[in-house]
Amino acid sequence: MDHEKGKIFYEQTNAIHNLMLNFEFMYKQCLKLGRVECDLLQFLLREKRAVSMKEVANFMDVSHSRITHLMDSLIKKNYLKRIPSKEDRRVFYAEITPEGKEIAKKYKEKNIKMFEDFLKKMPEDQIEPIYDTLMYWKQFLIKMNEVLMDSRNA
Repeated sequence: MDHEKGKIFYEQTNAIHNLMLNFEFMYKQCLKLGRVECDLLQFLLREKRAVSMKEVANFMDVSHSRITHLMDSLIKKNYLKRIPSKEDRRVFYAEITPEGKEIAKKYKEKNIKMFEDFLKKMPEDQIEPIYDTLMYWKQFLIKMNEVLMDSRNA
């Protein structure tokens, strides 16, 4: 029975992942940026400071070379700037530009609007159970992340 539950759970989470890829397409249509680029801008907007490439790579859970590529793309669009460290010539920091702040805010507003429109179409009695499910899902993912981190460190 546990194997069957695991299989069903895998299939459902995979279906959710595929639906999220549809959101990725929407972001590119609206903002001409992908979700990863928007997430990077959101992170820098929240930090309100220049952030080292290492911090960005750790937050995004991607390689330093992938972050460099992402940053180069966003720098060309004038959404980020690269600042060299005063202490170490090998270290660079990422800082969001005013244009980057605008696109990050637009990204967040588009997300909120999308969910507002979605919720307007939902029957009122279904909204609370969905909210509760999202809260449980978040807690599940936090616990799953802890298990994954423990297994990485083992």
